[in-house]
Amino acid sequence: MRRKAVRGAIAAVAAVGILAGASACGLGGDSTGSASYAGGTVNIGVIYPKTGQYAEYGAMFQKGFELAKEQVNKEGGINGKTLGLKYFDTQSDAKQDAAVAPKIVADDSIIAVVGDYSSPASSAASPTFQQAGLVHYGFNNSAPTFTDTGDHVWTPQIGQDKYQKANADIVSKKAKKIAVVYIENDWGKQAYEYFKDEAEKNGTEITYTSSYLADSTDLSPILIKARDTKPDAVVNIGYGPDSALVVNTLRDKLGYTGLFFGGQETSEFLSNAGDNAEGTIITGSFSATGTKDSKAKKFVKAFNKKYGYNPGNFEVTAYQAIIDLAYGAGKTEPTRAGIQKALQTVTDFPLYQGNGGTFKFNQKTRRADNIEPILLKVKDGKFVQYDVD
Repeated sequence: MRRKAVRGAIAAVAAVGILAGASACGLGGDSTGSASYAGGTVNIGVIYPKTGQYAEYGAMFQKGFELAKEQVNKEGGINGKTLGLKYFDTQSDAKQDAAVAPKIVADDSIIAVVGDYSSPASSAASPTFQQAGLVHYGFNNSAPTFTDTGDHVWTPQIGQDKYQKANADIVSKKAKKIAVVYIENDWGKQAYEYFKDEAEKNGTEITYTSSYLADSTDLSPILIKARDTKPDAVVNIGYGPDSALVVNTLRDKLGYTGLFFGGQETSEFLSNAGDNAEGTIITGSFSATGTKDSKAKKFVKAFNKKYGYNPGNFEVTAYQAIIDLAYGAGKTEPTRAGIQKALQTVTDFPLYQGNGGTFKFNQKTRRADNIEPILLKVKDGKFVQYDVD
């Protein structure tokens, strides 16, 4: 998020902190194995969208979280302590994240926090966690400035600078002229700027560009203008639900038959977009069918056995978040200070994304130093790893 957004988030914390004790949208927290620290259990706090417009992501995250927790405890926990999870439903809304953060900080059993889905929501809670010395592990937060709040804010997520470079590069191989639409928030604006810079370097002509609001229901006015510039491809930079609206409007209402780049690897996007999603190319970090890493294959097998389908990008990043923190705490100690020390010193965190192996954190950026994006393409109604043809 931009620095002014972080400063605004600090003000939001002060303004809504009194709501922390309220029982709004699950802010009181739901626990799974959440006895007190003294009782032999340590907890990781989870801020996520159990309800609201991004609930599908919350459901995917929770599957990954729970499988990781079960695995950690099956293997003896963290230095003899049982691992629990405490869930807080924020709807991935910045005001709710800011409101719940003081409550999480006050819970001594919580040794670290993971979440939220969106970078703007996560950034609203980060200042409170930073001030309390509680690690905020934004496992899904790809805004390159997410960790600017302070030294207790970390993420293993690939930054949008890398994602959008890969996105612009594949687009340049398929199209010379493109129209671009993107979601109107700090994440979307920042991602678009990275995409535009790389597209210009590649010599790709952007014939039209426009932002749109996340809750838009009719995008015809801007997409008519995009179509009428006669682009070789339309590129959407956004989330799953709005991307489905974009491609459906283009195909079903406006008669656009050209290439489309956009969407996210979710069943909701695929079901909402239907046949219109076929051929869509996106950047991602994981392919259940394409991974060659042995531990990632083991994860896919365990996930499929438990839930009956192959995991995607969102499930694996959630799973890895819990594994990362448990692994690190096992190397140091299962405390708030121990988690911070682990992220500063451990150099062999197990990596399930990309090409697998291990990773460590860049201590200046507090981001993973060697996770690279991959390409995914919708083929026969499913996302598969895509090698440029």
